[in-house]
Amino acid sequence: MRKAVYFIFLFLLVLCLGYSCFNDREEEVEKSKYLNHDKSVTYVGKETCRGCHPDIYATFSETGMGKSWGLANHNKSSGKFNSKALVYDTARNLYYHPQWQGDTLQLIEFRLDKKDTIFKRIETIKYIVGSGQHTNSHIYEVNGFLYQAPLTFYTQKGEWDLPPGFEGGNNTRFSRAIELECISCHNAFPSFDEQGENHYNKVELGLSCERCHGPGSLHVEEKRKGNLVDIHKEIDYTIVNPSKLSWQLQIDVCQRCHLQGNAVLKEGKSFFDFRPGMKLSSVEDVYMPRFTGDDSKFIMASHAERLQKSACFIQSNQQQSGNPKMLSLTCVTCHNPHISVKVTGKEIFNNACKNCHADNSCKAPVAEIHKENNNCVKCHMPMNGTIDIPHVTVHDHYIRKPMAEATHASKQQFAGITCVNNPSPDAASRAEGYLNYYEKFDPSRSICLDSAFFYLKQCENKELWIHYYYLKLEYSKVKEYAIKLQINEIHDAWTCYRIAESFMNQNDFNAA
Repeated sequence: MRKAVYFIFLFLLVLCLGYSCFNDREEEVEKSKYLNHDKSVTYVGKETCRGCHPDIYATFSETGMGKSWGLANHNKSSGKFNSKALVYDTARNLYYHPQWQGDTLQLIEFRLDKKDTIFKRIETIKYIVGSGQHTNSHIYEVNGFLYQAPLTFYTQKGEWDLPPGFEGGNNTRFSRAIELECISCHNAFPSFDEQGENHYNKVELGLSCERCHGPGSLHVEEKRKGNLVDIHKEIDYTIVNPSKLSWQLQIDVCQRCHLQGNAVLKEGKSFFDFRPGMKLSSVEDVYMPRFTGDDSKFIMASHAERLQKSACFIQSNQQQSGNPKMLSLTCVTCHNPHISVKVTGKEIFNNACKNCHADNSCKAPVAEIHKENNNCVKCHMPMNGTIDIPHVTVHDHYIRKPMAEATHASKQQFAGITCVNNPSPDAASRAEGYLNYYEKFDPSRSICLDSAFFYLKQCENKELWIHYYYLKLEYSKVKEYAIKLQINEIHDAWTCYRIAESFMNQNDFNAA
């Protein structure tokens, strides 16, 4: 009897191990299914794609993504250069005035004492960021180092003003470094000097095809060899076609950039590491602030997060999970990434609604429906201002029934941050998310430090403890943790900076 039990146990163990190995192999196959996920596959640039896809190249070049970054010239600029092109920063007592010197765009910073100019600085603008649909921001360069200039043109209102984050005494003038996190969403991947924070060997002009399709060197190589795939019958795994991905992975392609940038990278990862078709959570956790009360205000780059709150999205993808033949709702249900929204007729967006909702299902008064020409979007995705970008209105992607005015009366209250792309981030990630939010976005919310402390107690990450005590201005505590750390344990340059600053504030200059 014992022998029989033993052999049954042994058989089950082997079966389990075999099943485990099979699952591992399945996961391995899943990971390597798209061949351009391999590190050896490189980016070729949109001009190479143009050779075989000239029509798509032409229309994509006119989209907001295609126009996201360009050289500062008359064609790229949307600005109005007249007597009103003057901005005064009351907190800094500084004026800003943009001007053209021939084909060169300059920004003049100056200070007045009565009518006398007592200070003047002129910087040449090299790049303009933004398609001009909402804004033009300005970048200047010093020996390959990129910085944001302290002036933005807001195209919807035709106004010049300080850039987002420069208001209320936070004007960093010409010192805001354009780091990889910023440029990796606003432009195609540059040639980046990994020894620096904002030094670039080469800067591309506008987002490229490969941001959504992944690096293309293998795809190009195979096609040039004549190895063609009938994509009407099978998937070409040398390149990613987002429409062939599950809705979860489709959303990850979009929310890599269409989320506010409070990203916590996984250990050893960089913003270069995400490739379409991968889970975004394998590279980074992206946190968004949560608010109670009035939910009509939102962060500009929150399209993916707002869409996922919608009943349309939730119900559609629940149905799709139970029935593979059921169409799911993703960003590309309404948006063709290859075509500008400016030339996409509103009927395209409304027809996306009517594919699920019958024409007679709207409960609004008939007169109101006719007045708006059956425009579902105008009522259910209204234009609204954003809480982080001034002078800008965008469609709210939280699709829902129109709210009564009384609903907006309740004041927004900060209720913490939530990870949009990962339902179960670890304690260290949550702690870093709160520290980042406090430091980068809203240092007035000390509750973020309390929340960070709660999660830090659940993990022993010395670098995060150093970050926490540095923000608390408790420099002696930073020194305590610094003493516990070996220099080869520190993987982050900012940790070194915080330690050195803490030593300085303790008058320990040699250690600093």
